[in-house]
Amino acid sequence: MSGRIGLRRIVPAAFLALPAAAAMDTDAAVAQNRGRSVGEDGSSAAYVVECPETETSEAGCAADVSTYVGWRVFEQYCASCHGNDAEGSSFAPSLVHRLQRFDRRAFVRALDEGYAVPVMRPWGEHPQVARYYDELWAYLSARANGDLPAGSLRPLRDVRVR
Repeated sequence: MSGRIGLRRIVPAAFLALPAAAAMDTDAAVAQNRGRSVGEDGSSAAYVVECPETETSEAGCAADVSTYVGWRVFEQYCASCHGNDAEGSSFAPSLVHRLQRFDRRAFVRALDEGYAVPVMRPWGEHPQVARYYDELWAYLSARANGDLPAGSLRPLRDVRVR
């Protein structure tokens, strides 16, 4: 590998039918997780994630711009209650686990209306959160699907999500 950081490839089940040659960039030893989380209402969150093969790599994972923005919004407005990696705290649930049961409609409803127990304000009224529902959904879907491990994130350059 001559000095390059190796990357692992994890492809969600929805993309196993894609030809492996089209999904791999062997020259750059790049792993891309191209995930699509489809809710009962037919909506989906698409994301592209690249993560190092080794857990000890300081490079961390990279994601398409939309997923990266979702992570930034989450860190700014949600992490204080739901934990830095959406894994929950003593007073707010893990969104990694909760999104495995939520469809897109339930996710939006929770953000728009909030929760009485535990107390979560309605974020639909907050302009810096409400405008980023799609990005939050992409980030949290990647976490819930297991394609994006806990940790910091950086943006990928020139990646188009299909």
